[in-house]
Amino acid sequence: MTRYSQPNVRHSIRPLNVFSFCGQRIAARREEYAQSSKSLPPCPECERARTEAALMRGGRQRRPA
Repeated sequence: MTRYSQPNVRHSIRPLNVFSFCGQRIAARREEYAQSSKSLPPCPECERARTEAALMRGGRQRRPA
């Protein structure tokens, strides 16, 4: 079992969940995680999974930051 280490990318957290879009478990509270990871680049796997989910729902895509 590995201990939680400082992330090197910022994951997108699923609504009402403790998991990211790419399946990575988020160990910190949502507010703490957002504060500690705001300067990191976004996770490409989360972005891909989030885009695919939006396309399957038929919703509008979010504009890239």
